[in-house]
Amino acid sequence: MDSKTEAEIIEQTEAFVRDYMSRYDCSHDYLHVERVVRQALELAAQESMHTHVDMVVVHLAALLHDVDDAKYSDASTSTVGDFLATTKLDTERTHRIVRIIDAVSFRKELLAIEQERAGTMDADEREWRLNCVELSCVQDADRLDAIGAFGVMRCAAFSGVRNRPLHNPRDSCIAGTTYDEYVRQDSGTAVAHFYEKLLQLASMMKTEGGKREAKGRHEFMCRFLEQVDAEAGFGADGSGEQRERVLETHSNTH
Repeated sequence: MDSKTEAEIIEQTEAFVRDYMSRYDCSHDYLHVERVVRQALELAAQESMHTHVDMVVVHLAALLHDVDDAKYSDASTSTVGDFLATTKLDTERTHRIVRIIDAVSFRKELLAIEQERAGTMDADEREWRLNCVELSCVQDADRLDAIGAFGVMRCAAFSGVRNRPLHNPRDSCIAGTTYDEYVRQDSGTAVAHFYEKLLQLASMMKTEGGKREAKGRHEFMCRFLEQVDAEAGFGADGSGEQRERVLETHSNTH
């Protein structure tokens, strides 16, 4: 496939995703996609210094990563595969992109981690997850946009769309979550989401560039949550001791 054809497919995909994402709220809009694409390509460029990376696969997978997102659409849909068929992209690349998108989410990663711990993960799947650099680049890029300053804003925006409270100091703090717990969640607060998910992401980065960039963004979230507790505690009896203990653990880990 020549570079002009690749450029045309990318342009076609950009137009498709821009229109498709217009139905989503600002926590998962086309501007989010643009940030993920930019970050994925930067991570891929860094990785390509020591290993082969298919930049077209990274670019297209990053563009399409939130199409058919389970938070917004029926999990039985196959919009990505149907769209890629219209681009005439070769079958091998199409298969890789669809597989990356299916695996990129935090929810799917939780399931994979639990399957690996239980010894039930297919050996080929495990090998692919460990060695697919294109998956690592797109996954890290998406997670980078879920943490730091943009992570704070996106969490608040999504909470508003779902009419989820921003913070309830009386809520218990649960550090981490299982796959079943994450799939079932239908309430909670924006702040609780940091402890359940967002504070876990820096330790889940796979590329060296992703790990380096995540460090500062993780530290920013810790400072933000300390400020939330300080403001929530002003004039109140509660001190948020449980959240402080969890936050201290995360601050010391990264």
